[in-house]
Amino acid sequence: MLSLSSNRMCTSRFAPAILVTMCVVFLASCPEEKKEPPAPKARPTISAQPAQKKAPQIDIHNAIAVIETAKGMMEVELYSNDATQTVQNFVKNARLGYYNGRSFHTDNPGETIQAGSPLVADTMPLEKNDRGHVKGIIAMAGDGVSESHASEFYICLTELEPVGDYAVFGKVVKGLDVLDKIEPGDKITTISIREKG
Repeated sequence: MLSLSSNRMCTSRFAPAILVTMCVVFLASCPEEKKEPPAPKARPTISAQPAQKKAPQIDIHNAIAVIETAKGMMEVELYSNDATQTVQNFVKNARLGYYNGRSFHTDNPGETIQAGSPLVADTMPLEKNDRGHVKGIIAMAGDGVSESHASEFYICLTELEPVGDYAVFGKVVKGLDVLDKIEPGDKITTISIREKG
């Protein structure tokens, strides 16, 4: 016959095992929660930048170039009927901001002032026309024979008799007084293109 003390010893020895068994039975009897699969996450797109607005189309046959400088503003009428490719190229360069911040320079002081890139290598076919080289005329620099520079242009400060042919593509119609003030080293702030009217 077991004594009371040995009965207590037996119970205390098996108590942890009994507790574990009770917990397992309790947990097994609990209803299982249904787990929903995780919601799919949207992947970040590669182009997180806002869409840039496309520049509005410009009718080059109705276009004016506005040259802003620290000395003032000049408006240039563009001769698209006489030099269509040259005007298209100039308008493209201006709208891309190519001329912004470029310095004026000259090889012919008192006769012309130039801008663009004097080191430019790109050329385009020369578009000859009958426009004379009077004060305010704007033309592309080039070899005077068959090619025009794709970016370098000059403005006549006085009437000239050029040696060779050059693509005359516009004329300063407002701001001739500003043209008189431009000196080598002065910078073009911006050249913008707008339609007349």
